[in-house]
Amino acid sequence: DEKFDDRDGTEFTARGGFAYDASSQLTVRGAAYLGWRLPTLNELFRPFRVGDDATAANALLEPERVKGAELGLDWKSDAVSVGITAFYNKLDDAVANVTLATGPGTFPGVGFVAPGATYSQRQNLDSIESKGIEIDTEFDLSHLVKNLSARAAYAYVDAKVNGSGDAAAVDGLRPAQIPEHNVSAGLRWNLENGTGASLSMRYTSSQFEDDQNVMQLDDALIVDGAV
Repeated sequence: DEKFDDRDGTEFTARGGFAYDASSQLTVRGAAYLGWRLPTLNELFRPFRVGDDATAANALLEPERVKGAELGLDWKSDAVSVGITAFYNKLDDAVANVTLATGPGTFPGVGFVAPGATYSQRQNLDSIESKGIEIDTEFDLSHLVKNLSARAAYAYVDAKVNGSGDAAAVDGLRPAQIPEHNVSAGLRWNLENGTGASLSMRYTSSQFEDDQNVMQLDDALIVDGAV
């Protein structure tokens, strides 16, 4: 019957942005922002297991705090629109599952961990820095087929962990479950009476499942269709 101390606090958020029409077709835009995220009940209080691997909660987690900026261009014509955005974010006190030991053994918050399995705890990293670019395009293909449109998007994310203390082993590594490349594309056909069909594709490059960049998930391609 564990009891946890009450906690309270105050966090500030802010956002500012601009958009400037350089021409009838071209818009330049930018933004800067501060934000935060309160750790969830799971992260604060609930341990969990995946197979033999066990992860402890951490009631002392600090909120995540982000600061970032972005700069972009939007270009539009009658049939085509293109948006390009470059961004930089720094997430201080990022909450992550930090690997602390390997079983066999009995560890705080989770109990026994089997031989070869990992013991982790949710902890605040020093920060996660991410920068990259996003490209979004839309095409009106009505000149080929009435009410037909297409879209395509690409995102590149260069992200790294800054860690010290228990997380020193992951310093400079890539955050878990963050693919470097994301690509999507789709076709949509709609009639005024609500009849329509769509076909879309999404590709994600390989990514790591763990904080130490040992377990790698292969790239993936997902195709969806609807009528």
